[in-house]
Amino acid sequence: MSQGPKPKGSPPQLGVKESPGEMVGYGIDEHRTVYMLIIAGILAVFVGLVVSGYTSTKQPEVARLGLLVGPAVGGLILAVAAALYWSSRLGKLREMEKLVSNIPFGGEELVLDLGCGRGLGMVKTAAKLNTGVAIGVDTWQKSHLSGNDPKSIWVNAKAENVLPKVAPIKAAPLSLPFLDKSIDVIVSGVAIHRIVKRKERPALFKEMTRVLKEGGRVGILDAGNGPEYSGMMKKNGLADIEIHRLRFSAFPPFHVVMARKPYG
Repeated sequence: MSQGPKPKGSPPQLGVKESPGEMVGYGIDEHRTVYMLIIAGILAVFVGLVVSGYTSTKQPEVARLGLLVGPAVGGLILAVAAALYWSSRLGKLREMEKLVSNIPFGGEELVLDLGCGRGLGMVKTAAKLNTGVAIGVDTWQKSHLSGNDPKSIWVNAKAENVLPKVAPIKAAPLSLPFLDKSIDVIVSGVAIHRIVKRKERPALFKEMTRVLKEGGRVGILDAGNGPEYSGMMKKNGLADIEIHRLRFSAFPPFHVVMARKPYG
């Protein structure tokens, strides 16, 4: 693949610098939900134990029920929270590495990480580049991801020795600041279902197809929605569409969708 226009002076584009307070890592997806689940699970266990303690003498059946139901429900809620946390810390990293490994790189590509967050797709693709650049586009909504800030990208990129090859840009996903057919590879990791509403997804895939070069590749990792995404890719003329369903190394199980923009 040939390289598109290469942005100059990557780090200064956003006017942000590496912050000593930022930690290496790619954040917890839907972190507020995870925190709420942890609180709910602890409360369920606590209420069950309290009910059991208060009714143990006068209502032993209620006490036994409270001792059974409270910890059982609380334990289930905490297990879901733990699975979501584990998925964010390890599952999505492994799946993104697999996705990137299935894309043929020449080293000179211009890569777009759509909904880049703390830079997972950018960093993993930048490791495959020589003179190419991985650009990340996001608006960095705090509710989407813990520590969702472009400063984290510099820290992660430096930790994996790809700092000169990444460039985050703040931009709306439905109006990408790139010329037609200027991007060699588009990746997106657990982001599309967050960065646009469902009714806006057709417009997003049309915009992705607009900026993608002929012969360019697309790789999407997301929580489900594989058949929907593949249908939109087909509608926009993409080819060689593959869906890898239910990747159980993450929770909820991920879908991976790969495609290529044909020539002509």
